[in-house]
Amino acid sequence: MQLKNYQNKAIKKLVSRSEELLEQSGQGKLVFKSPTGSGKTIVTAEFLKQLVSSRNIKNPLSFIWTAPRSLHLQSKEKLEKYYEKSKALNCSTFEDLIERHIPENEILFLNWESINKKNKNTIVKENEKDFYLGKIIENTIDEGNDIILIIDESHHHATSDISKNLITDINPKLTIEVSATPITLNPDEIVSVKLEDVKIDGMIKKS
Repeated sequence: MQLKNYQNKAIKKLVSRSEELLEQSGQGKLVFKSPTGSGKTIVTAEFLKQLVSSRNIKNPLSFIWTAPRSLHLQSKEKLEKYYEKSKALNCSTFEDLIERHIPENEILFLNWESINKKNKNTIVKENEKDFYLGKIIENTIDEGNDIILIIDESHHHATSDISKNLITDINPKLTIEVSATPITLNPDEIVSVKLEDVKIDGMIKKS
């Protein structure tokens, strides 16, 4: 797939900013702001591909991709197709994690609403088999992997109290919020794509 100029510029910035935040102690938060129709999912897919191959990344990376409603499945389908030839990253659902952790260069796709319902949802509820989200995350960190949390369409849910608590539970080394209209307070870094640049490259009609 031939990426547009503005997409390549955004990818370069996303990789650079992520490398810097992963190098720091504590948790980082990066916002990727890009207009609707600009190809945010593909840009994010290529950015993750370049990030895992970067020589500046010290620890193995594991990913959790959350999205509202059924958008996580649509994103999973797009990324699987994007990585079909390169095999740069693997895409999985919770049921696929038979090794009880998120392997290096693997993206776990989750529906945001479902993992918020702590009292009812089996993904987050502790069980005797130790097959629940908290244990999966614990095992992944014990493996020495840094967890990167991608919150797709973050304006829907990233600022609610329940969501903040969930982010704390996931304990990502880096959180990346993706939206055309982000509302995040005090991010460490923001990478923005201008609407005019998208129009110039013909992805959105100037009218």
